[in-house]
Amino acid sequence: MRRTNAAEKKRRQELRTIALLVIVLLSMAGGIGWYFLQRPTAIDKLTLCPASGPLGHYVVLVDNTDPYNFIQRQAFAQGLKALADKLVPEGYLLSVYALGEDFTQTAKPLFEKCNPGTAVGKSELDSNPTRIQERFEREFREPVTQLENVLMQDKPADKSPIFEMLQLVAINSFQSENIQGPKTLVVYSDMLANTSEFSMFKGQADFDGFAASAYGQKSQTRLDGVQVKLNYLMNYPKLQTRKQLAFWERYFEKAGARLVAVTPVEG
Repeated sequence: MRRTNAAEKKRRQELRTIALLVIVLLSMAGGIGWYFLQRPTAIDKLTLCPASGPLGHYVVLVDNTDPYNFIQRQAFAQGLKALADKLVPEGYLLSVYALGEDFTQTAKPLFEKCNPGTAVGKSELDSNPTRIQERFEREFREPVTQLENVLMQDKPADKSPIFEMLQLVAINSFQSENIQGPKTLVVYSDMLANTSEFSMFKGQADFDGFAASAYGQKSQTRLDGVQVKLNYLMNYPKLQTRKQLAFWERYFEKAGARLVAVTPVEG
C-alpha cells in the first residue's frame, strides 16, 4: 500500500512538472510572438515608407495660378499642419504637387515621403522614441509645413491647366505608385480651368458638351478608387456655382473617383 501511494505521489509530481514546463514554454512562445508583432516596422531611409511598401496614398494638388489672400493663406498653412499632424496616417505616402501656368514644369511632386510615425505608442523596450520623434519632425513635419513658402505666388497666371495637372497626378502618383491601400486626393483650387482650348471664364460649363468635345475626351483621366477632397477657393463666386461644382462631381465620377468633401475657402 505504501509503495502504491509513493508511486502515485511520484506520478502526480511528474505531471505537475510537465504542466509547469508546458506553461513556461507557452509563455516563452507568447513572448516571442508578441515581440515580433510589436517590434518596429523596418523603414526605407530615403522614402520613410515601410520596407514592404506604403499603406496608403495622399496626394495634394495646390493651385497657385492666383495669389492667395491673407485668409486663404492662413487656411492653407493650417491645412498643411493638419496633413502632417493628423490626416496622413503613419506609413502612408504623401505627394504634394503645384498647379502652375506651365504644367510641364510641375509634372513631378515637390515633396514625396511617407509619414514615418511619431513617438506616440512607441516603447523603449524595442525602439528609441526620442529618435523616432526627431525623425518625424525633421524629415516629415517641417518640410511639409514649410511648403507654404514654396507654393505661394505673388502674381496671377494667364492660364490654369487643371485638367492636365489632374492627369499628371494620376499618372505620376496614383498609377505609378499603385499602392494597394486607401487613396485620397486633396485639392486647393477655385477649379476654374482656363486654357486656350477651354475656359470656364467664358461661361458655365456643361459637362455633357465638354465630355463630347475633342478637348474633353483628351482631358479625361483615371483615378480609380480615389476619394477627392476639395478646398474650394472662392475667388470668383459668380462663376463658382452649384452647376460648376456638379461639373466636377461628374468629371471625377467618370474618372472612377468620388468627390467626398467640399470645403469653401473664402477671403
